[in-house]
Amino acid sequence: MNDQSVELLVQQLAPLTGKCLIVADENWASTAWNAVAHSGTSQRVLFSNRDEIVRGAQATGMEAQFNDFDFSTLEPASFDHVLFRVSKERAVTHHIINCASALLKDGGQLILSGQKTDGIKTYTDAACQLFGDSSRPQKNGIYYLSIISKYRVSDDPLDDKDYTQLRAINTKPTLLSKPGIFGWNKVDQGSAFLIGYLPKLLERYPAGDNAKSLLDLGCGYGYLACSANEFGFERIVATDNNAAALLACNANFNALGIAGVVVAGDAGSELNERFDTIVCNPPFHQGFNIDSALTEKFLSATKRLITSRGRALFVVNNFIALEKKARDYFSCVEEVGRSGSFKLIMVAHKP
Repeated sequence: MNDQSVELLVQQLAPLTGKCLIVADENWASTAWNAVAHSGTSQRVLFSNRDEIVRGAQATGMEAQFNDFDFSTLEPASFDHVLFRVSKERAVTHHIINCASALLKDGGQLILSGQKTDGIKTYTDAACQLFGDSSRPQKNGIYYLSIISKYRVSDDPLDDKDYTQLRAINTKPTLLSKPGIFGWNKVDQGSAFLIGYLPKLLERYPAGDNAKSLLDLGCGYGYLACSANEFGFERIVATDNNAAALLACNANFNALGIAGVVVAGDAGSELNERFDTIVCNPPFHQGFNIDSALTEKFLSATKRLITSRGRALFVVNNFIALEKKARDYFSCVEEVGRSGSFKLIMVAHKP
């Protein structure tokens, strides 16, 4: 389902001239990139922190870069327009607005979209104060569009919580994380529950089938992979589609001396090897809305990436009926634990 705030931005592209920077996060996941690439005559450049978004845009011939919103390769004051659908995370949005102030030419436009509940009015006010403008958001149903011109740049940038910097969080061992990663500043309770059960999972492997390899599928900053390192795996691989997550996970592997590999990809899309153990705390829901397509994507990936006698362990909220969908992919599906609002589901091709 397309994000309507993103659609508002796409509609603005056709009449624009000059050079346009499109900054895309997960809200752009369902975008028709062919239409974005070929509507109008302006030069379009895409920066995204999502691997699959960049691949989709590049497939249409668009110039696109995958990184954690690092614009250091771009010339200052070189863009006529910057387009951004405001993020769910304030630090990300403030970082983008601050960067836009440096990337836009004098008189250039920052074009923002979002809903009232996303804070679009507050972000518009903040951007106007930074840019010396007084524009107001334009209402389109429950969605808003703001076009803010750069007349000057204030000496006081917006507080982005040092967005680009990794910082230590309260984990054992101490791990590095940053804004831009889901649950970046804490240990997810579901992930901690999963790691607590992992020794029991390893005991369930058939005699002679020791688990030698582990995949952290949707690794985030790498908590599961780093915690699993103590169990003697000979090979550890972590994968995620989020650039910030990959940066943090790599840093944590290096800091802890883990000889692991971190791979960019959407639900393991770029992996071709198989693993004895897969651990996963997947983003299957927002509130009580379950993303069925995402559930099937992770289950399909697990089926492809697990060895014939391997085990995969998922942690999900109790209300998510992962067992039901998992039986379409695996002959062995078992709930192996519950704690508070979480449950652990083990899947395998063979008992």
